[in-house]
Order: sequence, then structure tokens, then C-alpha cells
Amino acid sequence: MPQRTGSLLVPLFILLAGLFASAYIQILPELALELLPWLPYVLASVMVFLAWHFNRGKVLLAGGLILLPAFYPYIATESFPSSSTTVAAIGLGLLLVLRERGFFNRFVFNRILFLAMLLAWSVAYEKGTINFDFLAINVPLLDVTLSSLLCWAAIAITSLLSLSYWWRKADGFSTAVLVSLATLLLIECQNFSANQDAAIRSAQILVWVWFVIAESHRMAYRDELTQLPSRRALNEAMLALPRHYAIAMLDVDHFKKFNDSYGHDKGDDVLRIVGRVMLRYGGSASVFRYGGEEFTLLFKGRNVEQAEETLEQVREEIQAQRLDVSTDTKTKEISVTASLGLAYSTTGEAPGDVIKRADKALYQAKRKGRNRLMVAAD
Repeated sequence: MPQRTGSLLVPLFILLAGLFASAYIQILPELALELLPWLPYVLASVMVFLAWHFNRGKVLLAGGLILLPAFYPYIATESFPSSSTTVAAIGLGLLLVLRERGFFNRFVFNRILFLAMLLAWSVAYEKGTINFDFLAINVPLLDVTLSSLLCWAAIAITSLLSLSYWWRKADGFSTAVLVSLATLLLIECQNFSANQDAAIRSAQILVWVWFVIAESHRMAYRDELTQLPSRRALNEAMLALPRHYAIAMLDVDHFKKFNDSYGHDKGDDVLRIVGRVMLRYGGSASVFRYGGEEFTLLFKGRNVEQAEETLEQVREEIQAQRLDVSTDTKTKEISVTASLGLAYSTTGEAPGDVIKRADKALYQAKRKGRNRLMVAAD
């Protein structure tokens, strides 16, 4: 639950700020009111630039989809929901299940072509260029046309699937899609003025700008294999340490031999197992992947007093894990073990020196038989 709440915090704040601005739009200076209609397009340009810079093709498509209703004023229609909202909602839902393929390639072109065909069909239907009489009939009891009912059904199914996807993933992309869908429905169902629409749509695009920036930060500071913070994150964490802290170094036992015997794919599985175990102790220590098969645990505050107890729990839980290395002819499971070295900080000692002492304690643990914790001398 905290991860889901955290993923929604900034996007909802941006959306609420846009709604607040739209409610007090009349008190803005005249120059701001004249520039406001251009703000969504300025932010969209920033969004496209970031998508190109970070090779995010799905973000490019999302930008086009959420701006789609703004390009529809030339279509005189009373359909509710509008085809632009329907196409945008369906497109955003599809982005959740599509793989990221980059910015300039045939995959993005094919996706844009598909959405353009869907858009062209809806525009032609609304303008009467093509006609499906059976879609224009009224549905009994609901007092809506069949075409409107189908559009609402498509939007509802897309929204429910997006909500389900966000509930399972709670990542930045699914959150941005969910907030964008909510904003599309809000704009569709409320009679906003042009300036109010621009303010809310700007907030909608700003959510995607935030996603790209936050995702690039996450990629820079998180190890992709184990999903732990990387060594760069550790280096920054050590810039603001309290007076008393402790650092532990953890190394997977016989990792090179394991790679040679079972292959690098199984070696990656071992690192993922260790990463999952360490993530469960994130409340007691800050955990990082130091590099290779080495990991770091950083204890601060009151947690320093429980450092040795916590590390023993980590070691025992890693030892309890089993990894399937079966082949076509043989069924086999093996256990994973790790050695740990712990060092407590001393007055005036640099964090780098504490890490060195923890590393020395780690290699003492290996020399004494592995699968154990050693504490460095002060």
C-alpha cells in the first residue's frame, strides 16, 4: 500500500494544482490569460523532447493521445462521449500492455498508424462520411444511442483494466496513465471554459513530464537486475551520514564457481534472490547493490544497535532460499549462502574507511569458512 500511495502522491498533487488554477482562472493577469492556451503545447514540446532524449516512444504516443481532444474543435458533434476522448482512452490503455520500443523506429510508426486509422474512422463516423445506421438507434431504458453506449463501455473497460494494472504494478507509467484517464473523463463530463481546459490539460501533460524525469532518476540510481539502489545511490547517501552509523558488506559465496557450473542466467537468479531478501529489510537498513555479487547495508539511528541481529537474520534467510538448477535428466535444488562483514563508525572516520574495514571483515568471514558474519575491530 505505501508504494501505491507514493506513486500517486506527486501526480495527484499536479492534477489538483491544475484544478485549483482553473477554479481561480479569472484572477490571473491579462497577459497570463493570453498565454495560457499555449501552455499545453509548450509543455507537450518539453514532453516530446524528454521522450526523444530518454528514448521513450510510449511517452511520445501518450503526449499525442492526451492532446487529441484539443485538436477536435473543427468537428461539429454532440456525441457524448466524444470520439476523441474514446480514442485517447483506448490508446492510453493499450500503452500499458505494449512494450517500450524506443523513439525512432518502425514500432512507433506502426502504433501511430494504428491510432491514426482509429481516429480517422471515428472522425468519418461523426462527420457522416461513413454511416452505420444500427449504431444510431436508441438503447431501450438507457436513452442513449448504441454508439454512445459502446464508447462508454470501451472507456469503462479501459479504465478498469488500467486501475487493475496500476494496482498490481504501482509504477510511474501506470500511474501517469491512470491520472490521464481520470483527467480525460473530468474534461469530458464538465463544461470548462477554454482557459480552464488549458490549465487542466497542462497539469495532465505535466504529470508525464514528471514521469519521464522521475523514471530517468530511478534508472540512474537503481540496479535493474535486483531493483536495489545502486552504488551511485550509496555514494550520495554517505554524503549526509549521522555521527553514529554502521556499514555492512555482503558477498554471495562461491558466486564465480556457481556461474561457471550453472551459467550466468542462474547467476542472475541468485542475485535476484539476494536482492529480494534484502528488500524485506529495507525498514531496518538502507540496502544497496555495491557491484557484482557484493551488496551493502547502511544502518543509521537506533537501527545501529540492532545491526548484528538484523544481519544474522539476513544471512539465515538467504541460506533458507532454494534455487532450482534442474536439467532435462536431473532434478536438483541448491542453497545460496552469503558472508558478511560489519564495521561501526568511529569519531572522525571517513565513510570510505568504514567500508574498507567492513570489506576486511567480510574477507575474514570468507577465510573462516563463509556463511557467517564478522565484525571489524575499531
